[in-house]
Amino acid sequence: MRIRSGISWPLLSCVVLISGTISAQAGAHLWRVEEIFSNPSGTVQFIEMSTCCGSTGEIFLSGQMLRSNASSFTFPGNLSGSTLNKHLLLATDGYAAIPGAPPRDYTIPANFFSINGDSISFVTYDVMTFGPGVLPTNGTTSLNKDPDDNLDLKFQAPNSPTNYAGQTGSITVVNGPPGVPDGKNGSTPMTVQALTADASSLRVSFDTATCTNAAGYHILFGQRSGFPAAPGGTYTLLGSVCNIGTASPYDWVGVPNPTDGFGLIWWVTVATDSAFVEGSWGKDALGNERNGTGNNGADGTCALVKNVSNACGH
Repeated sequence: MRIRSGISWPLLSCVVLISGTISAQAGAHLWRVEEIFSNPSGTVQFIEMSTCCGSTGEIFLSGQMLRSNASSFTFPGNLSGSTLNKHLLLATDGYAAIPGAPPRDYTIPANFFSINGDSISFVTYDVMTFGPGVLPTNGTTSLNKDPDDNLDLKFQAPNSPTNYAGQTGSITVVNGPPGVPDGKNGSTPMTVQALTADASSLRVSFDTATCTNAAGYHILFGQRSGFPAAPGGTYTLLGSVCNIGTASPYDWVGVPNPTDGFGLIWWVTVATDSAFVEGSWGKDALGNERNGTGNNGADGTCALVKNVSNACGH
């Protein structure tokens, strides 16, 4: 006895064809890595993805993963609405802190990808690979590829982060923290006022307006014996006052007494950026950058790394 199906073969073929069309139009496999951006420290990074090929239903991102060689991000949920010509913006906290930057859709940690070469992949659907020296880090230019081109051909262009809501713009990153201006070129010099008769409390005023990209300040101090033996040498600190904020003036309470018998205390006010990288200490009489004993001349206590690439203030 043979049971006959109520569906004819032509109709069954039609059902299979329709099902196949739906699976090709709805999913997540047509998202492409289109644009990446980084500053030299990796604290300001964004990755922009976009849909290719006229796709409208690429909403099922929940559980899908974006990877670099050392990091990964898992999308927490699905999207809604049509994905035709849509973009997704993943960015670091350093990016989000830039005034006027288009709001990010997702958060990734600093140094999500290496500026010296990396491979950024979205599941198995797309990859953007670049080698050393390919990614620009000048603060304005990003690395791009055409989402409709499967050859992974890359080009540099002015950055243009765009989010899922269609908000777009560009960012400018001043690389590294500035110096604290010394009064030259129209800036305001640092001044000090004794708040107590023994100068154990001082009101230190300094210029916070001339230079941008300073996320905070600290005071580094020493005594006469801490001066270098020769110009260009290392300054030895007696101590530091870290994270004094961003406002000037600052009331320094508990100024120490020198212990080397010379009766002299000196200090410098230093800026840091959002990654706690330290800026310039200023220059000595021969034009040498003043340096401490930490990495690249940092103080080693308030900040472990020093970067003087931002020329403002020094």
